[in-house]
Amino acid sequence: MIDIVAFIQPKPEKFAHCRRLITEILAPTLLEEGCKRFELFTENNNTLVLVETFESQEALDFHYNQDYVKSVFAEYEFALEKEPEIHKLLRVNDDSKH
Repeated sequence: MIDIVAFIQPKPEKFAHCRRLITEILAPTLLEEGCKRFELFTENNNTLVLVETFESQEALDFHYNQDYVKSVFAEYEFALEKEPEIHKLLRVNDDSKH
């Protein structure tokens, strides 16, 4: 399993736009084979937080290669304050990663 927490900070005037873009890809992403979790949260109403779980690197790569994901990434080019912070997490109880 690959668990990811992504912190995405849009420019203030682009916050609603970015939130809408990500909200629109929630359902199709959850239908992808290998996607176990894909949820959007906000922090302080200025940062978008995506919490994701994919079965494998292959499932994550498949996700990143979808046209709807690529279009969101293209929008990020002008809409974000800074690069997203991507945290890949290792499950403590996952002995296969030691």
